[in-house]
Amino acid sequence: MLKLACIPAFNEEKAIGEVIKKALMYVDEVAVCDDGSTDNTSDIAKRVGAYVIKHDKNFGKGQAIRSLFEYAKKRGADVIVTIDGDGQFKPEEIPKLLSPIIERNYDIVIGYRFDNDSEMPAYRKVGNKILDKITNLASELPFRDTQSGFRAYSKKAIEVIDFKTKGFSVDGEILIDASNKKLKIAETKVSVLYNLENKTSTKNPISHSIEVTSSLIELLAIKHPLTYLGIPGIILIGIGIIYAIIVLSIFNDTRYFSVPSTLVSFGSLFIGVMLLLMSVVLFSMSKILKRVS
Repeated sequence: MLKLACIPAFNEEKAIGEVIKKALMYVDEVAVCDDGSTDNTSDIAKRVGAYVIKHDKNFGKGQAIRSLFEYAKKRGADVIVTIDGDGQFKPEEIPKLLSPIIERNYDIVIGYRFDNDSEMPAYRKVGNKILDKITNLASELPFRDTQSGFRAYSKKAIEVIDFKTKGFSVDGEILIDASNKKLKIAETKVSVLYNLENKTSTKNPISHSIEVTSSLIELLAIKHPLTYLGIPGIILIGIGIIYAIIVLSIFNDTRYFSVPSTLVSFGSLFIGVMLLLMSVVLFSMSKILKRVS
């Protein structure tokens, strides 16, 4: 059985060497995708024994994961584990993630971080909980940590999972696709280190959250268009009609034409109709695609 550790990395020269050396104690090989780093990430990774996939520029975590999945397929890996290159997760806990796949035939095992998250920065707690809720709405499964990058995947999961995003929303999109394809998903508690000398995030937390949230909302709207586009559209149409009645009533009684109320009426009606039409189109497309597949 070929066990492969996959590490997406961007400017992680301070920690990646130790992560690779420790990971090699629990897997057969380590593959690193250097996603356009400007430091010595690739050189260090090669020096300590990892196979390195080098991107010419920084495409994003999603593209790095895609490159690693493609490599895993070529190598014929039976099970892979993804782990960040910043030292936030402990490679010593890799067996905890691999065990449910090897022994109990699970397809994905998520390393979740939140049983004891007292050391987690407050902004990260709030941000992760929001992203978890959005992902769980789309996947219809009660995951506790949808944004964890410390995961294990079976050979089947690597072969069938499909995702499009190039950015940080890849973790949520993978779970949504895995849920749609009825893959068996488990969770196991892992340790996480936040007080590291090197920063554990290469992106501003606000822009990171906005990027992931917008991508997940897009996926959510596509999966459930009638619920998340159609119903808001109907509500806005109702608001528009109510304001139109109010404008006409005021005009009939006082001959006063309320411009603000008129703008609210037309704006609500326009946006509501657009959302309703979008929901119908997306719903029809999803039905057609299901028939074709």
